[in-house]
Amino acid sequence: MRERKIIDLLTGSPLPVKMNELTRQLTLAERTIRELIRSLNKLGEKHGFRIRMIRNQGYQLEITDEASFEFYRLDLQEQRNQVDLNNKAARQHFLLLYLFQTDSFVSTERLADEIGISRSTIISDLKEVEQLLEPFDLKLSRKAHYGMKIEGDEQNFRKAFSHFILNNRQTVKQSEDFQQFRRGFDAKKLKAHLLKLLKDNGLDISDVYLNNIVTHLFILLYRVSRNNLIIADQLLPRNPEPLYQTIARDVADWIHEEYGISLPENEIEYLALHLSGKTITQHIGDEEKAKLRIGISRILQTLDKEFLTGFNQDDELREALLMHMFPLLNRLYYNLQLKNPLVEDVYSEYANVFVISFRFAEIIEEQYGFKMSRDEAGYVALHFATHLERMKQHRLEQFRRIAVICSSGGGSAHLIRLKLESIFPKASVITASITELDELQNQPLDLILSTIPFENEEVYQKPIIHIKQWLDDQEIQRIKETISLQIQPVHSSYKLRDFKDLFHKGLFHLSGPDDYLQLLAQRCDEVVSAKFASSDFTEQVLSREHKFTTIYKNGVAGPHPMRMSAVKDCINVTLLEKPIIYEDKQVQIIFLINLRPGQLFLHREISKLLLLIMEKEDIRDKLLHVTSYEQFITQIENLL
Repeated sequence: MRERKIIDLLTGSPLPVKMNELTRQLTLAERTIRELIRSLNKLGEKHGFRIRMIRNQGYQLEITDEASFEFYRLDLQEQRNQVDLNNKAARQHFLLLYLFQTDSFVSTERLADEIGISRSTIISDLKEVEQLLEPFDLKLSRKAHYGMKIEGDEQNFRKAFSHFILNNRQTVKQSEDFQQFRRGFDAKKLKAHLLKLLKDNGLDISDVYLNNIVTHLFILLYRVSRNNLIIADQLLPRNPEPLYQTIARDVADWIHEEYGISLPENEIEYLALHLSGKTITQHIGDEEKAKLRIGISRILQTLDKEFLTGFNQDDELREALLMHMFPLLNRLYYNLQLKNPLVEDVYSEYANVFVISFRFAEIIEEQYGFKMSRDEAGYVALHFATHLERMKQHRLEQFRRIAVICSSGGGSAHLIRLKLESIFPKASVITASITELDELQNQPLDLILSTIPFENEEVYQKPIIHIKQWLDDQEIQRIKETISLQIQPVHSSYKLRDFKDLFHKGLFHLSGPDDYLQLLAQRCDEVVSAKFASSDFTEQVLSREHKFTTIYKNGVAGPHPMRMSAVKDCINVTLLEKPIIYEDKQVQIIFLINLRPGQLFLHREISKLLLLIMEKEDIRDKLLHVTSYEQFITQIENLL
């Protein structure tokens, strides 16, 4: 089963597949995947293929005998509908799919026969299946001598159907009528019709939202074709705006012409609700806009106070959130929250911004009574990330007079000046030699960049950044990030070269409990005992973890509290010889982050370090083989 998944991944990719992508897709350790690839290469000698490892690119499938490989693929195809009996998640997914596709009761014995395992194992798996259904307000209804089936409101059934069946990448057997219906559904034609309708009515929609509506329509039509209908008392009392009802009726007429299916009035209204929560309109009423603006401004003021930011002064951010909030509040009101296919990537790249977005979600819950999902928080995070990038560029433009101290002189100094002018487009950049330093003390400079170490920086009373003789892309990016850290209104003396001061020998570990939450609680208590954090630090971190786990990919985690409220900035580090599992994710490298308010850019730098560790297998390998705090710090210094 696992070997088949590797073949599927490599066959479906035109480019080499990196190890981190294999570990993410297969949820296996790198060592296990290497062993599986070695085993596959032995099989490949008989079946006409081999898997090559291309340095710095990943693994690629090469076919040496087309005929032999085709027979091998046909054998895999026959195995595709079989369940990996040793994989609990695969068994549970099979059970969910089987139960979702039947409207009648199914006995435990029949399920055991279908999947090929014992009755006791089925009973154990079904207990966890019931837990998976709980968030959707669905339950397994049991009837003596008949068996069980999934029951609940039709709206909730469709949400769960979408989540477990259509959005799940695991391939399992589908019923004959489900396959037949899917083959007759023309998603491309429906998309084209929807886009024209929305455009004609002055509505915009993203590709993600459009795909979500098409998915909803597919499930709607499949369920209606089997006479499973939304009923009036399942809908909330607030009616969607007339514009969305008109579009929904047009779609219903098109569906009747294309598929011969007549949608009942309640189904049309439910479709209108989806449209109202997933499209952007420029025609929001003035009264509605005014209310939203006041609400957004209050939220941003709260965030500014807690994070020492300037969100509420950014007109672009307020307008972007206004246009986002209108459909968002509709989605929250009707509990039609979206899946976000980019949420893991956004979380890895902008962990600092997710701290803000999670707090935004909490305030929404406090003010409006709606609970946002992690996926919805990911969409909001992108708006805050855009703001911070815009502020970073604005700060760079504030530097108007810059001096570069360069020992090489001549053409090298001229080249450095030209490259720096690309970073600081509004600045006047001059070059000087070490002998001209005394003259620079009296110059009205905003910034000094030097390729030469200074003996006494305090004398100049100006920001000084040490740079390399050769400004490649990596060095230019480092200069930008360093400036972002140095010119913060709070703690402006922080310098990137002091990054390693966040680590402490007493907050470093090479082992820990097998339970992730227990490990976090111990590490948090340790930070509190060292007087780096306030007494509620442990509660804040665990609360964050329960709401949205901070485990990234490839065994790397960056847990942090609900609020940035450190007494003193620090990172508590745990490196585990063997990974532990939490919420089906492996964890082996844990950086517990504790920062003061206003340190969003420092959090960003920590996130970039974690991202580098996630992406580079050799870096993770070196960190996991250190045997002392001193060796760990050496590795960190090499990364910085």
